[in-house]
Amino acid sequence: MRALVVCRDNIGDTLLTTPLIKALANGGYTVDVVANSYNAAILTGNPDIRRVYIYKKSHHRARGESLLRIFLHRLHIIWNIRRIHYDIAIIAKSRWDKRFLKWCIMSGAPKVIALGVDPHPAITELVPLPAPHTEHLVQLFHRMLAPLGIQAVAGPLHLFADPTKVATLAQQYGVDNRLPILGLQISARRVLQRWPEANFIALAQMVAAMGPCQIILLWSPGAADNPTHPGDDTMAARIVAACNLPCLIPIPTRTLEELIGAMELCGRVVTSDGGAMHIAAGLGKSIVALFGDSDPVCWAPWQVPYILLAAPDHNVVNIAPLEVFQALQHLEHDGESAPLPISISTSCSAVANHG
Repeated sequence: MRALVVCRDNIGDTLLTTPLIKALANGGYTVDVVANSYNAAILTGNPDIRRVYIYKKSHHRARGESLLRIFLHRLHIIWNIRRIHYDIAIIAKSRWDKRFLKWCIMSGAPKVIALGVDPHPAITELVPLPAPHTEHLVQLFHRMLAPLGIQAVAGPLHLFADPTKVATLAQQYGVDNRLPILGLQISARRVLQRWPEANFIALAQMVAAMGPCQIILLWSPGAADNPTHPGDDTMAARIVAACNLPCLIPIPTRTLEELIGAMELCGRVVTSDGGAMHIAAGLGKSIVALFGDSDPVCWAPWQVPYILLAAPDHNVVNIAPLEVFQALQHLEHDGESAPLPISISTSCSAVANHG
């Protein structure tokens, strides 16, 4: 049996499909995936996937690259997909939309499985949604196994760092794995998820004062005014200058593969909700997750030790550096033991979990 999984969404959403893909492979399916040039590296090295079809969205095209070339490449992918004769196609999205569905229709698969409430003639198995804010996205995806008769508990995320890339980064930046290594990931796409640079500076200084360690600074590269991929190069440079700490190691990750490799070097990670947070979870890292206006039930780190700090006004600006520092101490001492206290602060809500 051949399954085609359509993952045309963001990095985090794509990574959260990997337990579903694992369950399909364990259930006897050969799994291929449709992904885009932005998220496809998340699936590299995954042994549960036979092939990834990588297309490019028009707004991701390189300078000078024509829309015609992108369109022709997409037609070539469609031709390759149709000749496989897939038995099922699955829309890997919390609620199906027409852009995902087009790929399923073009595949020619006789059975199309999707989540949602609005029927469509091409969707043969429409899986109803539970009440809002009751299930993680990984659990929602697993609901689509029921029409196939597959009963499986959702396992961990599956992400594979390139060992050569990890070793190269460690050597290039002088990362010493004999020391505690903290990752500070400073970028966030959504405004209410952006922790101020002053808070990262204060947190780095608190951590450095505790004893020998290394702090890896991670961010989305590029200029803030880049319309396609806004970056935080300027903010990262200001943090490095203000901290003036020998233990602070800025690693500019220009590709997704480099971000995965750099994140693999870390022990614990501080990050706002987003794709980088799910990368940390996919690599099994302990996480202090900062949540502003995103839904913790749906998007919390999956099956790793974490403490989630949620601002009561849904703006991470109001999570204090001391609260994050205290959460890091809890993870350091209790990260592999019993569940942690439900609350560790008075100004924000905190949830601890071990997956």
